[in-house]
Amino acid sequence: MSQWRSLNETFAGTSIYNAGYQFLDLEDSFEVRFTLEKWPINATPAEEGAFYEGLWKGDCAEFWIYSPEEERYLEFNLGPNGAWWTCVFTGPRIRDLGCQPPECETTHTEIPGTGWAASIFVSKEEVFRCLGTLDNLHGNVTLLTDGCPDSDPPPENLHSAIPLGEIDFHRPQDWVPLSELI
Repeated sequence: MSQWRSLNETFAGTSIYNAGYQFLDLEDSFEVRFTLEKWPINATPAEEGAFYEGLWKGDCAEFWIYSPEEERYLEFNLGPNGAWWTCVFTGPRIRDLGCQPPECETTHTEIPGTGWAASIFVSKEEVFRCLGTLDNLHGNVTLLTDGCPDSDPPPENLHSAIPLGEIDFHRPQDWVPLSELI
């Protein structure tokens, strides 16, 4: 079983919030679990469990899967209420409009007065369909707190499980083998 890991470092230093993740490489799927001790919750107007682009404008957990050989990556977003969004990219911030994004399942729990916990599941079949491989996958786990505007995001709102070369989560060249996230 994967251990819980901290997401308490931001681009501006140590976060004022306690956050963590657990990345599980299961037989037929990947599961990523998140916790964030932050109240009040800053959520987008997405419906509970719905597919919704723009979750990063509120509290949002993210994970990324990249195939260096295929030069393609997936982005997964998860909101406090289980709302989710996915996208396929052929390069940094270049969407693959010809590939249907992967379908996911989510769970979530609001912890009144404390924060939230949520999980997102994606089948390996969906990852393979979008990336063309399950070999030598790399990735990252990130977290946005208090929302992130589309330009000039506050560095104290941006958490990354691994160090990145600059304030930009779309840096697959900086990501690590998935085994290092587990």
